[in-house]
Amino acid sequence: MAGLEVLFTRKRVKNINLRIRPSTGEICVSASLLVPRRVVENFVASRSDWIAKAQQRVQHRREQAEPEIVVGSHVLFLGDRYKLCTGSISATGIHQDKLVLNIPQDAAPERIDKALNDFYRKELLIKLPTLADYWEQMVGAKASEYKVRRMKTRWGSCNTHTHRINLSLELIKYPLACIEYVLVHELTHLLEPSHNSRFHRLVAEVMPDWKARKAFLNKGM
Repeated sequence: MAGLEVLFTRKRVKNINLRIRPSTGEICVSASLLVPRRVVENFVASRSDWIAKAQQRVQHRREQAEPEIVVGSHVLFLGDRYKLCTGSISATGIHQDKLVLNIPQDAAPERIDKALNDFYRKELLIKLPTLADYWEQMVGAKASEYKVRRMKTRWGSCNTHTHRINLSLELIKYPLACIEYVLVHELTHLLEPSHNSRFHRLVAEVMPDWKARKAFLNKGM
C-alpha cells in the first residue's frame, strides 16, 4: 500500500485510523467498509513522512534498549542461548554451549559486533536456499532474489514488481519455524499484495499454525 507494507483491516470506525506499533514499527491502518481502498492508499501516501519518522523513533528506542554485546554476554542463535566467547580457532561457530568468534580476546566492541553479525549473516544465507526451495513450492510463488539486511522494525519485506524479498538479519536469532513463517508471509505477498482475507487464507493453506509462529516471533526471545 503506497509502496509500504501495511497491516490493513476493515472495522466499524468513522475515520481512517493509522498507527505505528511501538514494539515493532509495523504500520497498522483501519477503515470503514464504506471507504474505497484508493482513498485509504492516498491517505497512507500522504502520511509517508510521518510514518518514516515514527518508525525511526521506534528503531532508535530499540537500539538504545539493546545492551552492548561484550565477551561473556549471552547471545541468541536459532532460538537457543549461547555464551559469547573469543578465541583462536579455525572458524567462528558454535562449540557446545558457546558461540566462539575467531577474533582477538581484547577486540573492541565494534569488532565483536561485526564478527557476530557476519556469522549471523553467513548462517542465514546458508539456510535460505533449502528453506526457500521448499516453501516456494508449497506457496506456489518464487522470489527473484533474497537479501539479508539489518532491519530493526520489520522481519521482512518484498517488492511485488521485482519479486525481490528482504529478510531481517534478526531472524537468525529465532527458531527455524519463525524464519519459515516470514518466508511464507513474504512469498504469499507475491500472490496477494494486501493483508486481506485472501492473503490470510493462502498463508493458512500452507502453514496452518502461522498465528502461533507469528505470536512467538513478535513476543521476542
